Amino acid sequence: SGSQYLNMGILQDRLSKFRLPQMYMERGVYPYFREIDSAQNTEVMMDGKKVLMFGSNSYMGLTYDKRIIDAAIAATQKYGTGCAGSRLLNGTLDIHIKLEKELAEFVGKDESLCFSTGFTVNEGVIPQLVGRGDYIICDDRDHASIVDGRRLSFATQLKYKHNDMDALEKELQKCEPDALKLIVVDSVFSMEGDLANLPEIVRLKKKYNASVYVDEAHGLGVFGRNGRGVCDHFGLTDEIDLIMGTFSKSLASIGGVVVGGEDVHNLVGDDAPSFILP
Repeated sequence: SGSQYLNMGILQDRLSKFRLPQMYMERGVYPYFREIDSAQNTEVMMDGKKVLMFGSNSYMGLTYDKRIIDAAIAATQKYGTGCAGSRLLNGTLDIHIKLEKELAEFVGKDESLCFSTGFTVNEGVIPQLVGRGDYIICDDRDHASIVDGRRLSFATQLKYKHNDMDALEKELQKCEPDALKLIVVDSVFSMEGDLANLPEIVRLKKKYNASVYVDEAHGLGVFGRNGRGVCDHFGLTDEIDLIMGTFSKSLASIGGVVVGGEDVHNLVGDDAPSFILP
């Protein structure tokens, strides 16, 4: 039995921590997994009471918009409830291609590629962009999905203090001049609520011959012209190499997208495990 290799004391200690949520729930102070029995809106029903919703990511309030619901019903009636296969094999529908074209045009890039979730975009795309001998440089407050994507890469991983451009430049100076250097940053940091200093990041990108990947999960639909994001807000869309977004915030759905040049499909579509086997 493999159990003989476990330190049972350590295992029991870890298991005891999983019982803490139940204890907090019994006291009525556990804040997670609270049941909502109404549509997501500025007010929701919980335990039979109407409460104000301050934690929602539905920034545009579209999750209960009749136009969205009617379109979802129509799509389900035509296509059913699933794709019945990987996008790469037999799961690509004509509406996927239409959506990708519209998203690329909306953001202002050549091509886009849709994933099952925003998390799987970062998890799948980032490791395909950099490898051994390359560098990936992240803000130390980047989202967990960026962190996971970074960890799956074989590139040298560097971090700089949150929004500290002097610290970013010092990390860039550590890199081999001719190596591929990828700066990955959130456009809007989900916990702090501040914006990445994209103008300065782009300046450093040019100075050190780097590339920039921006996570617009919390910027898409909120900033920029008609919600095109923080990159558009700063007028820097053309200077950003890849932009990702998620549908579960402003766009009232589920899924994710990466947008970039005309080689996006070839760059990540055939190799990213989170796209091939969602």
